[in-house]
Amino acid sequence: MISQREDKLKELEESAAKYQALLEKEQQEIQEVFAALMEALRKTGQVLLAPLEDGRRCLEKEMDEKTQQIQKDILKYKEAIESLNRTKNEEDDILFIQSYPSVPAEFSDDWTLSIDTELNFGTMRNTKAELMDEIETHLKKLCAVEIRRIHSFSVNVTLDAVTARPHLEVSEDGKEVRDTRASHDIPGGPQQFDLVGGVLGKPHITSGRAFWVVEVGNKVGWELGVMRDGAKRKGKVSYKPSKGYWAIVFCAQNMYRALEDPPVQLHLETRPQKLGVFVDCEEALVSFYDMEALSHIYSFTRCSFNGSIRPYFNPHPNNDGTISSPLVICPLNQTDISV
Repeated sequence: MISQREDKLKELEESAAKYQALLEKEQQEIQEVFAALMEALRKTGQVLLAPLEDGRRCLEKEMDEKTQQIQKDILKYKEAIESLNRTKNEEDDILFIQSYPSVPAEFSDDWTLSIDTELNFGTMRNTKAELMDEIETHLKKLCAVEIRRIHSFSVNVTLDAVTARPHLEVSEDGKEVRDTRASHDIPGGPQQFDLVGGVLGKPHITSGRAFWVVEVGNKVGWELGVMRDGAKRKGKVSYKPSKGYWAIVFCAQNMYRALEDPPVQLHLETRPQKLGVFVDCEEALVSFYDMEALSHIYSFTRCSFNGSIRPYFNPHPNNDGTISSPLVICPLNQTDISV
């Protein structure tokens, strides 16, 4: 009994040490990201403020020069007036008039400041663009931390062939689905999609968090996401959250969209090969990730699940009507990432 308790205590201590090391690593990574962000902001501030500081110094220099010139002009005026007064008092009027031309006739009247106070908008916009790129680079590091964390909520998702539209072919292990454009003898009834090429996954998700990864490869089209259990499957389906669908779609011309109401076009830097889908029932959240780029694609927030939800897949047919390559649910041991 004592030995068992000691072994249990040792196991608990090892587990605590493991989690402590993970927390410290994540803390360090997050601190490094924000330190880098602060440094990027500091440098950008220096770049944008440098011309203003140069302008301030030039303004002070020109102000000093103009002030000295004006003071010299004033002194000349005073000296000229004093000279005239002396001449007027000491000489007769004719001599005074004859000496008047000796008074300085011209003084500097250029008292305006020539400092260019216009902002260099080109420099400002270029610097802003560079800053945003750098911020995006650093934030991707936070996304890698996020993906590593949600990976711990991986669930073993399989396809439910009973729900598949007849021309979809689901593999025996329930891990692949392709659009063959040919009908298959699949029992379905009310659970089956009929006009839309969809199929649902298992398990039902009712609480907590769930995460799975789907390989889309170079398919010409697909839809992935989750569906409320009671959402419409028959006839024409409206893909949007108010109808119980939270999904993203890839279709012709390399167009990615989040099926909001109205749809939101997504601008991705690279073409995802593997997508991670994360659901947080308590946070009412559905998020999508590019698992190779370790980047966030899109998140549906404030989702009204109102009951259980299920993974949703649509493999899309090829444009020429040939059999499409499959959507593949990745085994859990193949979704491991090292970040």
